[in-house]
Amino acid sequence: MDLGKVAIFGAGTMGPGLAQVFATAGFDVALWSRTDATLEKAASVIAANLATFSERGIIEPSDIPVIAGRIAPTQSLEEAGTGAGLVVENIIEDRAAKTVLFEQLDRICPDGAIFASDTSYLNIFEMVPARRLPETVIAHWFAPPHIIPLVEVVRGPETLDETVDTVVELIKRVGHVPTVMEKFVSGFCVNRLLRGIGREVLYLLDNGYMTPEQLDIAVKASIIPRAMVLGFVQRYDFTGLDLAYNNLHNKCFVDAPVESEPRSLQERVERGDLGAKTGKGFFDYEGRPLEEILRERDAAMLDVFNDMKDRIYKRI
Repeated sequence: MDLGKVAIFGAGTMGPGLAQVFATAGFDVALWSRTDATLEKAASVIAANLATFSERGIIEPSDIPVIAGRIAPTQSLEEAGTGAGLVVENIIEDRAAKTVLFEQLDRICPDGAIFASDTSYLNIFEMVPARRLPETVIAHWFAPPHIIPLVEVVRGPETLDETVDTVVELIKRVGHVPTVMEKFVSGFCVNRLLRGIGREVLYLLDNGYMTPEQLDIAVKASIIPRAMVLGFVQRYDFTGLDLAYNNLHNKCFVDAPVESEPRSLQERVERGDLGAKTGKGFFDYEGRPLEEILRERDAAMLDVFNDMKDRIYKRI
């Protein structure tokens, strides 16, 4: 798999982790951002991530400078895109901005380069220049991408099988888990599931049925570990399809309404309580630096994902 180098465009929330993943797998990586401040922050995040991996025995301490040395930060589109066999677009979720970037990259990147957008919702196949569509996919990673293994690979109407196969094999090579969607739908798989779950979560919080702490206990002690064995679809086989069907017709069950302004979310946003990045959200993180909060989260996630690695494709 000779891709030359991997060029990642966008060095904010996802960019540092993506650069780390590819560099750890041995690829030379160009990491582009418009601003030097973003690139400096990205370098700090990558250094902290690699330190965590070293402490956990995932990499050797001597690997840290080697991996970091494979990542070349740049503010030049030309420098990043020239010679790139894989382009990972990871900028702001804005249709116009992505369209302009892809037009620029079309002029810079080699013919045949794979374009892989990390968009969460947008139909990237309407924004990429037509001649690039056969080599274009959505490859949607999950935060933090250096830990969470799943990558959703979404095929466009003109995407070649060869492109999908190459991206799938590449994702496996860097130690992650691909899942393929045969056609585009906004939100893909996981975010659509989370949207439905989120509606119920906020309904229960808004109406005082549970506190955030008690709701999370319920989820962690039931749905999440069971899903590691049965997923969401196979669970129906063990519930019984007849029971699942009858449950849909239970007149006693009241579905949460479609609500775009849930109080429990809206009030926190208006106060500026946006989660870990501001020190407070549904839970309180005040008095602790963000780097410490993220390292604690990452260490716990590494424990979980290491334990479940063999179960991802296991069939009962």
